[in-house]
Amino acid sequence: MFVYPYVIIATTLLFLLYIQFSDGMGNIWYRNGEYFSPMGAIRVIAYPLHCIQMWYPEMWDINYLVWIITTTILYYVFQTPDKYLYAG
Repeated sequence: MFVYPYVIIATTLLFLLYIQFSDGMGNIWYRNGEYFSPMGAIRVIAYPLHCIQMWYPEMWDINYLVWIITTTILYYVFQTPDKYLYAG
């Protein structure tokens, strides 16, 4: 019952690691190995709220809200597989 918040926290951590070390983005919250910039991570998380291009399919891998939506769907599908996966 209380697993879902941990799933969201884990998803957020994986997202932040992904954007930090991905070839396309990189250096978001830890810049050039010199200083820590948490506002970079917060800006990347909030960016899809005001930039329509982040909702194009080619940008979904760096769109935090897509990660959360996908995780939520998968969480509920695997929580009750009989209800969602089996028709009979």
